[in-house]
Amino acid sequence: MSAAKTTTSITIKVLLFAQLRDRFGADELAVALPQEATGADLLSWLCGCNPNVAGLLGVSRLAVNCEYVPADRELHEGDEVVILPPVSGG
Repeated sequence: MSAAKTTTSITIKVLLFAQLRDRFGADELAVALPQEATGADLLSWLCGCNPNVAGLLGVSRLAVNCEYVPADRELHEGDEVVILPPVSGG
C-alpha cells in the first residue's frame, strides 16, 4: 500500500492597481498557490493568466501585508499581496 502524496495549497488576496487593474478587469483576486510559493511564483501565475501583463509585472513592486518585499519572499495562507506597477503623476 503506497501513501498518496497530497498537495497543500494556500489562498492569498491580491490587490491590483492602475494598469494591472485595467488589464485584469478586477481590483482584487483570490489566488490559490502551492504551499511555499513565493512572490515570483505569484507573478508567474499572473503572467500565465494574462500574458499581456508580463512587462508590467517585471517592473512592479510587491508588498505583502503592508511591507515591501523582494520577489523571493515566501507567501503564507491569508497574506494580502499588493502589486504596484510604475505610475506617473503630475
